[in-house]
Amino acid sequence: MDALLQPYREMLEKVYKEYSTQLHNYIHSIPTSTYVCTVLSICIPPIIALVFYEREQARLRAEEPKGCRKLGLKIESNLLNEFDRKFSEGRPPSTEETSAEWWRLKSMWIYPVKSCKGVELNRGTVIATGMEYDRQFTFAQLKSPAPTPGNVTDNKKPAHKWEFITQRQFPLLAMVRTEMWAPEQSLSTWAPHLDDVESGGVIIMSFPYQEPGWRGKVAEWGAAVKGTIPEKQFRIPFNPSAAQIDKAGYTHENMTIWKETVNALNLEIEIPDELRYFLGMSNKLGLFRVDSSAPREVRGNAPAKEIIGYQPVTGFQDAYPLHLVNLASIRDVERKMPKVKWAPRLSAARFRPNLIITGPEAYNEETWRRIKIGFYEYDVSCRTTRCNLPNVDQTTGEKHSSEPSKTLRSFRAVDEGAGPNVGCLGMQMVPMSKESALRVGDEITVLEFGKHSLVK
Repeated sequence: MDALLQPYREMLEKVYKEYSTQLHNYIHSIPTSTYVCTVLSICIPPIIALVFYEREQARLRAEEPKGCRKLGLKIESNLLNEFDRKFSEGRPPSTEETSAEWWRLKSMWIYPVKSCKGVELNRGTVIATGMEYDRQFTFAQLKSPAPTPGNVTDNKKPAHKWEFITQRQFPLLAMVRTEMWAPEQSLSTWAPHLDDVESGGVIIMSFPYQEPGWRGKVAEWGAAVKGTIPEKQFRIPFNPSAAQIDKAGYTHENMTIWKETVNALNLEIEIPDELRYFLGMSNKLGLFRVDSSAPREVRGNAPAKEIIGYQPVTGFQDAYPLHLVNLASIRDVERKMPKVKWAPRLSAARFRPNLIITGPEAYNEETWRRIKIGFYEYDVSCRTTRCNLPNVDQTTGEKHSSEPSKTLRSFRAVDEGAGPNVGCLGMQMVPMSKESALRVGDEITVLEFGKHSLVK
């Protein structure tokens, strides 16, 4: 074989040498001024773009909330190794003899705005409604009433109404980034009467957006040099005071979430029109904050007030204050998924949990009724029923046509109360005390086992 290839090698080497000589002679024949101008014409535009981009970033940094610190990890993510094979296998719970095999809290998340990108934490506070800052806001669209006969008087025609939205209808919500800035008294910029402090912090939201014209093109070049994409940014106060509400012109309006209608604060005037166009929405877009003085009560499988000493409540979560998933269970679902075209890898982020744990074998969490994480106890209330939201890639906002929902329905319709053809994965929980704390690495101990059947 080498003997057959040798003539071709010699021919390629000869051509390469001739080409190199010609190119070398050509470069030396180019005038210095032409050479310099060519190099500058190639290098200067990216440099200018980067300068403009950095100036814009500097302006945004200068406008960061005063007296507040940005919540989140210093590292990229605790889920970087979530696909490691070791997380697919169950391990025994911790004992004095197997301390290296502890069941642990691997990753912890809050989602300040429902269905938008979350914020990963190393430490967090749990309050009655769940993780502090979690799902206190939701986007909603103003829905038109169904057509009515022409002989119906105006006062009897159904009114427009606000209905919450999620990635189920608008998967590009996954691309809307949220930064949670919380008041921090130890900061040199902190003062009690700063607007950002009085509002209990600030949420900064960003979404992909490129301005038309040369400014947008320059922003695109500058972002590309930094390995990012152009974005448009806006901010909302986390919990505005009455004076701030009056000054800004926010309104309290009724909004429907699932079958429940709540009165909530609408901050729609802060939303740029470009966000509605980005999401592909034709209706009017609102942004609602839950009423902290009247949180939504949780019934169903939640423990009674007489048991835990307070009425379980929640913000704009779908059902319960806390949501836990086991990484081994997710890996098992992924193994059972058909190898169809574009079948997604199942990151735990697709299931939008608050708590991601490792250690228990797949679906062991469905046998728990009461657990301790770190120093605090939690009621494991029921299974999490799954819609098609996990079909959305949380990095790109792309929605798969069938997976993992189809696979979950095929073998995870395991809850009698949920009904047939309803896939389940993960557990809903209620904190046993009104305030507790969690940190990544906390040990998980099962205090009570039992069976589950969803009460709708």
